[in-house]
Amino acid sequence: MFFDRDYFEGRTSYFYRFGGYRDVGSYFDRLAGWFQPHAGDGAVLDLGCAYGFLLSRFDDGRPICGCDVSEWAMREARSRFPRGEFMVIDGSGALPYEDERFTAVLCTDVLEHIAPERHGRVLAEVSRVLVAGGQFCITTPNLGRIRRWLYAKADRVERHTGMRHVNEWKEKLRRHDFEIIDRWTYLNGFLPGRLRSTWLPECALVARKAAGA
Repeated sequence: MFFDRDYFEGRTSYFYRFGGYRDVGSYFDRLAGWFQPHAGDGAVLDLGCAYGFLLSRFDDGRPICGCDVSEWAMREARSRFPRGEFMVIDGSGALPYEDERFTAVLCTDVLEHIAPERHGRVLAEVSRVLVAGGQFCITTPNLGRIRRWLYAKADRVERHTGMRHVNEWKEKLRRHDFEIIDRWTYLNGFLPGRLRSTWLPECALVARKAAGA
């Protein structure tokens, strides 16, 4: 398992090599600020939640659920946020939740770790567990020239095999009956700027599950 204790403590990760994976308030607060207006007031799922730092920002009394392929991360999440429901999932893309359980699904810095041929299965499962009109909130690398120039080494170390350009994500989501509500690109989650352009190295999308999907 690549996403084990060594990964989260920075020994095998490019991005966590200084200080390990931790609750950096400016980063997770900014992501929460982007996506809280789209989360409704029902149950929220964080797909690939790691230690649950982002999910904890949605802990206002609603049901909060997180899942991840990493058993180590799920043990950490349960110890840090005992009110959350945390589950280990396999790599097939299947989600162990009933139909139409969630008003929002978060998925931040996860899709790039999933092989492109499995993206369709993941999107179908996200649609299944969302209520009609529920929102899918995503951040992921934006595979363009700047991404390739700035992050080539990092993406190799992190095994980012599932990267796409933001426009490809828009089309992929539409083909799976999602309506694009908003999208933007940005430099990284620590900086406040975000642009409607398509060229910055990170992207975020908010997509609504279509009625009847």
